[in-house]
Amino acid sequence: MAHEALLDWAEGRPLWQQDALRRLAQHGELTEDDFADLRSQIEIAQGLPAENPTEVAPLAAEHLSEAASDEPKTVLASLGPVKNIDRLESDQPPMRFAVNGVTLVYGPNASGKSGYCRIIKQLCRSLTSAPLRGNIYSRDKAPTAEIGLGFRVGDDAQPKTEIIWKGSDPPPSELARISVFDTDTARVYVDKQRKIKFLPYELDLLNKLGVALQMLDTGYNAREDAFNATVNVPLPAGYTQGTAASRLVSKLTTATSLNDLPSEQALRDLANWSAETQTELDRLTEESKNDPQTLARLRIEARQALETLKVDIATIREKLADAAIVTLSQKRQDAVAKSAAAEASAHDLFKDEPIPGVGSEVWRHMLKYAREFAASAFPDRNPPQIATAERCVLCQQELDEPAAVRLAAFDAYLTDKAAEEATTATQMFDAAVTAMLALTTKTRANVTTLLAGYAALSPQKKEYAETLAAFFEKAAARLRVVKATLTAQEYDNLDHLEALPDSPAQLIDDEIAALNTEADNLNNAKRDDAAAQQRAARLADLTDKKKLGEEIEVIVERRNRLEERHKVAACRRDCRITAITQQITRRRREILTPTLKQALECELSALHLTHIPLRLADRGDLGSSIIEIALSTQQRIANNSDVLSEGEQRGLALACFLAELNEVGRDHGIIMDDPVSSLDYSRMESVAGRLAQEAASGRQVIVFTHNILFHDMLSSAARRAGVACHKEWMTSLGDDRFGIIDNARKPWHVKPVTERLTEIDQAVRALKDAGYDRSDEKFRGDVTRLYTQMRTTWERIVEEILFNKTIQRFRCEIMTQRLKAACFDTKNDYPVIFEGMKRTSHYSGHDLAEELPPELPASEDIDRDLEDLRKFAAFAKKRKTDLENTVGKYEAGVEPVLL
Repeated sequence: MAHEALLDWAEGRPLWQQDALRRLAQHGELTEDDFADLRSQIEIAQGLPAENPTEVAPLAAEHLSEAASDEPKTVLASLGPVKNIDRLESDQPPMRFAVNGVTLVYGPNASGKSGYCRIIKQLCRSLTSAPLRGNIYSRDKAPTAEIGLGFRVGDDAQPKTEIIWKGSDPPPSELARISVFDTDTARVYVDKQRKIKFLPYELDLLNKLGVALQMLDTGYNAREDAFNATVNVPLPAGYTQGTAASRLVSKLTTATSLNDLPSEQALRDLANWSAETQTELDRLTEESKNDPQTLARLRIEARQALETLKVDIATIREKLADAAIVTLSQKRQDAVAKSAAAEASAHDLFKDEPIPGVGSEVWRHMLKYAREFAASAFPDRNPPQIATAERCVLCQQELDEPAAVRLAAFDAYLTDKAAEEATTATQMFDAAVTAMLALTTKTRANVTTLLAGYAALSPQKKEYAETLAAFFEKAAARLRVVKATLTAQEYDNLDHLEALPDSPAQLIDDEIAALNTEADNLNNAKRDDAAAQQRAARLADLTDKKKLGEEIEVIVERRNRLEERHKVAACRRDCRITAITQQITRRRREILTPTLKQALECELSALHLTHIPLRLADRGDLGSSIIEIALSTQQRIANNSDVLSEGEQRGLALACFLAELNEVGRDHGIIMDDPVSSLDYSRMESVAGRLAQEAASGRQVIVFTHNILFHDMLSSAARRAGVACHKEWMTSLGDDRFGIIDNARKPWHVKPVTERLTEIDQAVRALKDAGYDRSDEKFRGDVTRLYTQMRTTWERIVEEILFNKTIQRFRCEIMTQRLKAACFDTKNDYPVIFEGMKRTSHYSGHDLAEELPPELPASEDIDRDLEDLRKFAAFAKKRKTDLENTVGKYEAGVEPVLL
């Protein structure tokens, strides 16, 4: 079975990775919805809650889109009609494809060819695919796309299958055996390390899976960091060491494993408080009032509360006192002054620019970000990249010289001292505002609760506690006013703030010293008997149990966040790519065999690319498991594009594509969209010959192209290879009708004489029906076009009839055997052709040596000119036919078979 190794390996991976592989095989890339589904699957597996979980569909053989050597051959018989796709006409006949050779689909630019190619990429599930869209120029949402399909699976005896495929349904799996080549799916590219990279299908899927895992890991890493920031905030303090509550709470850290975390139920059971427990606590408290150990513990708890407030008071003095507010105001004034100076400087420099506001703070921010983006997007360009890149990073349009000069001047301004100082000053003020808006402080109620134990020690300490609570109340009020002022940008209010009370920092220092002394004295006092120690331990347990009950929601929230953090970390472990990279290495060495390398070398030779010094090797890491075709240069080069032309890169892509087909080893079809883009004449010939060779081997070859020269090259190559060549013609009508499938609308330069004469007859009748008047200048354009058609038909008579197609435009060959039916009577033919060409050139404007005639031809003159053309064509054709009957007929090519 094809790709058996991939399927076997996938079975050993987590189900969500199997599902990810299936999605990549079917669609070529993962969407945001795909990532959401995968995250849901990962998190469910690790015990995290997930919204709208999706059903897992693991990778299976039918999902793999590459042809399999042991699968029956599939040929595409027809495509169309199509409905609700782009602006393609829906009433067109189906496009038909020869099953025993080459099918050439010619369509000029803007004919709708790309729309049909997008359909094929969806059907054949190529490595890259674009979604099928309706008419994006219409306000109405298009219904689901519908495409008529005809295909055959198996040998000639098998029947043709005809279906209507809807874009919302999976494509027929049989069509996945047909390979697609276009610019997007070419698996060759040039990177900065001078490596041309080629990814076989299986490795491409594994690489994409690895990249997807890295993206998922990045998301989980961010979530883990967010949890770390949350769980590292200290929990409420004051628990006595050794109590049951203290032991459980001490486990609520990131160092504790998931299995060792106390359960939520255990915490809530320990925090459960009853009237009986309160009675016991009251009794023990009364009994222990004079117990030194208990009294020492109360003072230690009070000291811890004061130490917490001491840190907060230091923050308030640093960031909210009068000196801090003055510093903030000075930073604003500095930013305003320096911005004004920068704007004045910019006004002098750029006063002639068409848009006002150059140099303003908003403008500087915009240019700064554009400058940074340009530096990252074009690292190989000389600074400033915003001006030296070929395109503007804001509008994506090409930069002409004046635009580049202007951007260079803007960049120079940004590095000017005034602009730099303005930017620095603004950044410092913005940072100060951000820090102030993020500042928090305790409320009066918070402080009163925190100091309850301290206040209960003595009336004096209760008075001190009130002083501290009042200070924090004033500080909180001041902070609210400052934040409101900054938010509203009413900076003058900063000069009228209510003053803060004197700092109680010294009071706290004195009280902490006193409490330490008292606790030490009590701890050094002679202990009572063992019963007193047991009573103290039980009192500590009950006190902490009550404290835990009062703080249980905060404690449980921390416990749950730690559990979630552990599970997110487990999700990250699931996203490790070690197994994938190991599989990539194994399969790279199995897939990229010497046979494939040899095939690639043969393809490079066939496409005349042996002039490039290349070195083939296999190498890989995540995202780039490749056959490496390194340029064997003796000097360092920055980029391969400095050496290789676009045509050479395109040729390398074709070589890799065809080499991979050889490795597959079967005759499944190929579909190519403009395969010779950027190639020169000789390499187009090579590609034409190579594709004809593939068709001769039994492979169905379908080529979409807008290159008429290549069109005729491939047609001739097919004839020489003894395979059929079927032709389809596509065009557009007006500005809103595309994808017109009509052989009668093939390009004028490929139409034979008979078809041209028919069209000219129709044009003459249309001219007369329009009321032709030789004195009316509005008919000049129609007459010019008509006579241009007659002139080119005279030329076509020479090619097609007189020379019997021995030499033709857009053909690279001279068909010497056709000379047996060629005939040109110089004495009799030349005068007729000379006069016909002279008259038609006169009215078509082809002869630039003379001006267009002031008067248009009379209607009877037009009829006469056409009749002369028609008569000579008929005469010459009859003479050729008589000659052919005398010397024999030229052998016809193979007839195409259409299902």
